[in-house]
Amino acid sequence: MSETQFYISVAVMPITTIIIVLVGVLLNNSNMNARIGDVMARIDDLRADVDRRFTDVDRRLTGVETKLDLLTEKVVELDNRLTRLEERFAR
Repeated sequence: MSETQFYISVAVMPITTIIIVLVGVLLNNSNMNARIGDVMARIDDLRADVDRRFTDVDRRLTGVETKLDLLTEKVVELDNRLTRLEERFAR
């Protein structure tokens, strides 16, 4: 083995391998950043969807509460009428 071959095998080949590995790591890192960005965008979409659903449920519950209040008023009104009728016929 000549001196040139020795230097190539000892110096150039490991440096070439290190450069190839670094390029692979950089490419993988940019790919991972893109994937993380996609995942974060999906999480934001899910969060907005959940917020929208909770707002919709809150709006519906407010409507139900209003109807329940109206129903309670009607029951109280009927109870008052029934009480007056009972007093009138109890005499």
